[in-house]
Amino acid sequence: MTEAVVEEFSDLVSQTVESRRKGRGIKAAIHEAARVLGLTERRVRACLYREIRSVTAAEWLSVRARFAAHLEAEARRLDAEADLIRVRLDALRNEAA
Repeated sequence: MTEAVVEEFSDLVSQTVESRRKGRGIKAAIHEAARVLGLTERRVRACLYREIRSVTAAEWLSVRARFAAHLEAEARRLDAEADLIRVRLDALRNEAA
């Protein structure tokens, strides 16, 4: 695969690690990202530290699909959180009225 694909692949893996890092150490975030993306922890570390040289087409497609699923789940979680905040805000406004 081209260098641009390898770079984008590394970016997707790195973004997954960063999204899992909130409140955790880097080791736990790498472990969780590996589980989410279906990669080994070593492969995730290699992407994170820009050590990978190539990506197979199957690996690329798999990670893209899993990353998309990860984003969809995150969007659903954020929607639910926003709904909860709206309900709490409405309750506070109704108490004040």
